[in-house]
Amino acid sequence: MTHDGSDTPNRRPGRPRSASSRAAVLGAAHEVLAEAGLAGFNIDAVATRAGVARTTIYRWWPNKGRLAIESFLEKAKAQADFGDNLSPRESFERLVLSAARLMSGPSGMIVVSILLEAQKDPDTLSVFNETYHFELRERSKRLLQRGISSGVFRSDLDMEAVLDAAIGAIYLRVLLGHEIDEPWARALASNLIEGMVPDHFSSRQHLQ
Repeated sequence: MTHDGSDTPNRRPGRPRSASSRAAVLGAAHEVLAEAGLAGFNIDAVATRAGVARTTIYRWWPNKGRLAIESFLEKAKAQADFGDNLSPRESFERLVLSAARLMSGPSGMIVVSILLEAQKDPDTLSVFNETYHFELRERSKRLLQRGISSGVFRSDLDMEAVLDAAIGAIYLRVLLGHEIDEPWARALASNLIEGMVPDHFSSRQHLQ
């Protein structure tokens, strides 16, 4: 019985049905994307797995590319670790490690499939860049700028070159099917840092 004397039970408010359905679609989309890549990504498969109608999906996403990329972003952004409370050197190492960890799992092949599709679909490339790549790159550059401003990194550091070297090395290993493990990622970060610090302050000296 409720507080007003009626026999209708009280119901706790939950998430709106639309929010619940949207979460189910994103989860199902990520599973399909991990299994089939973007080329094999299919709205019907997502709808069936999520238990929703195709019209529900198209209500929120205009095409399969945007749905696929957003489902990837839900996972990828949660794993990005910039170590904001650490020193610039430690933050950069944390960034490289988190990128390597992300790309060593199913997300690595998802990124490859997205980039392959993007070569023939400008909209896919635009969505990937605007919603993921550009944002993470800008955050990474702010991390490097913090190191430059504090004198930990060289004042003439080419931030674009550093990020290309770090992320490019990881992407290359994914494409070639080479293992990406933590020791390799730490070595990559350490070698890059050696070239990022002023000549009078090497990272090896810093660790001693």
